[in-house]
Amino acid sequence: MRTSRRLLISALTVVVLTVAAVPLLNFTVYTPARAAESYISAIERGDAQSAFSYLSTPTPTSTLALSDEVLSAAPDLPREPEAETVSVDGDHAKVSLSYNLSSREQTVDLNMVRLPASAGLFNRWAIEQEEWPTLTLDVAGSSTATVNGYGVSTGSVPVLFPASYLVGFDATYLKSRSLRTEVTAPGDSPTVKLSPEPTAKLEQTVEEQVTDHLQDCMKSKTLMPAGCVFGYDTDNEIIGDVSWSLERSPQIGLTSSGSDLELTPSTVEVRVKGRYRDIVTAAEHDFDEKLSFVLGGSVVVKSSQVSFEPRRLGDVTIA
Repeated sequence: MRTSRRLLISALTVVVLTVAAVPLLNFTVYTPARAAESYISAIERGDAQSAFSYLSTPTPTSTLALSDEVLSAAPDLPREPEAETVSVDGDHAKVSLSYNLSSREQTVDLNMVRLPASAGLFNRWAIEQEEWPTLTLDVAGSSTATVNGYGVSTGSVPVLFPASYLVGFDATYLKSRSLRTEVTAPGDSPTVKLSPEPTAKLEQTVEEQVTDHLQDCMKSKTLMPAGCVFGYDTDNEIIGDVSWSLERSPQIGLTSSGSDLELTPSTVEVRVKGRYRDIVTAAEHDFDEKLSFVLGGSVVVKSSQVSFEPRRLGDVTIA
């Protein structure tokens, strides 16, 4: 009985002391400034889930760039957080927060809100965000990109602040150099504009399509091959079929401007042979002509499919 009574008294003493200490702890430990510093520490550890607990704004439906993996792969994360509670007004407070990011000290003013108390006793403060910070990804010719090496859809991508992000694009047919950007405050929304360049695989694919196109043209038996950008014009009467051969293939190269991809202009030479009847004398003759023209065209990459639309630049001349 005495032991049980002593244990009960000890337990009651702990409860009384804890309850008595709550105001002091809420004033010195569970403060808006300490919550802001704890948030930065979670970001520094790459712990996105822990960071969410210090944000009052609901987590966006798109969380592709809000994972621990994306955050941990950041080029740089904040360090050495220091916060000061500027004012407290009921369930709202203002905090001045400083931290180091990319070897520079950053300072941001935060609005904090008091959440339901932990264990019914201890204050919980969280950062208020009017809008979730985002990266606006503008990638010409693509609906996807990478953030810190992880694939995301282009457009407005929610991210965590503060952190550095490496945005790039590297696909089978198109790629871009990676650009680094920083998100330093709750409402930041920097725009990252990428202009993808053709890959060696795309040039190879276009070369195959151009070769196939010209080879199909060489199969024609007429002076004006259907769907081709060249032909041979004459007033004389053609007797029978003609034959075409490729004498000089184009040098394949691609140039890009924004979302437009163009075949680099290149000279093509073809030969046409046949027999004709002179419309004045009715005499029949063989003909053998070499023709030259400059081939260009547009290239479209869509849904991992490549299409080439040929275009002739200038007139066809007799070589």
